[in-house]
Amino acid sequence: MAGSDAGRTATTAVAGVLALPLLAVCAVLLLLGGTATNDMSFDSTCGAGGTGQIIGTVSLDADQMGHARTIVTATAGRQLPVRAAVIATATAYTESKLRNSAVQTDHDSEGLFQQRVSIYTEAVAIDPVRATNAFLDRLTAVPNWDTIPIGEASHAVQRSRYPEQVQPTVALAQQLVGQFWPAAASPPMLTGSAPAGTEPDARSALDAGPAICAGAGGAIPARIIVGPYGNNVSGTTAIPAGIVINGSPQGTAAVRYALAQLGKPYVWAAAGPDAFDCSGLTMAAWAAAGVALPHQAAAQTSSGVPSPTNLSQAVAGDLVMIPGANGTPAWPGHVGMVAGYVDAPDGRHLYLIQAPMTGIPVELTEATRWQGQIVAVRHIG
Repeated sequence: MAGSDAGRTATTAVAGVLALPLLAVCAVLLLLGGTATNDMSFDSTCGAGGTGQIIGTVSLDADQMGHARTIVTATAGRQLPVRAAVIATATAYTESKLRNSAVQTDHDSEGLFQQRVSIYTEAVAIDPVRATNAFLDRLTAVPNWDTIPIGEASHAVQRSRYPEQVQPTVALAQQLVGQFWPAAASPPMLTGSAPAGTEPDARSALDAGPAICAGAGGAIPARIIVGPYGNNVSGTTAIPAGIVINGSPQGTAAVRYALAQLGKPYVWAAAGPDAFDCSGLTMAAWAAAGVALPHQAAAQTSSGVPSPTNLSQAVAGDLVMIPGANGTPAWPGHVGMVAGYVDAPDGRHLYLIQAPMTGIPVELTEATRWQGQIVAVRHIG
């Protein structure tokens, strides 16, 4: 997971806690409130994710909506049936009301799914994407998980003391999944098995691939972005052959500066010349191009102008934000920068440059590694 610099404005004592390697600093989720929230661009066919909404009779704020979106896109990214997203969302709402709380309750449970730290580890329980994947790993190992009642499937994973509490949340979960996974909006597709007498081709729609939603990858007009998925700190310190840096003169200058830092260590609050944290790298890179940015990922989400989160208009130098370890929808935490792309026979490989976390140096990461997490892209110049 990426770390977080979300606490840079906090007291020294708090900053010291945020700098711990386990929750190493530098992460992002959504946009700040105010105008930054309002000018965000989202695919109109998909839910905005971070916007507070009333779903049925339940009022959910930006934080809760953002976490619901993360669960759905993580599930879709695994090519699982829609029903898996409904089970996961219903479980998370039952367990935490879609709040990613780091306060341990019931012995040592925390995060969206209230997962036991002693079983899952804190690094997994508190990371929304990793927590979702951990839940799905166990769910898909449950016999007949895709046909038994949703409450039973959830209980088989969670072993909750109150298993009966999940089933009443299914309707809410269905509506949330239907919003973020438009292809699954019809009731038969949301509830799992096809009705009796359904034609085979309609039944196969239940297992169709994920919808393309903002922040979940997305189509590039000229080429489709391809590459490995998951593990948002995986990368390379080698510059790929044939990389195209397609930004403005300022954006190109910022990228060239950042590329010269490949291999340098991550150090929280560092902004060069010998080490960097996530926003320190992007700040120093754009400073080399003559543009001043604040030294904080959350503050950088209000810099420049918004660009689509599906990266369909991404150019070198654009800032890209993802969840990471300590960010929240109201206070983003991790930032990387579009470095360029390589066109290959299988599609376009788009690369981001980032300072990930303690122990991992400045590196290039394929953009698809951040699938389902990207919620803010800012075009600086």
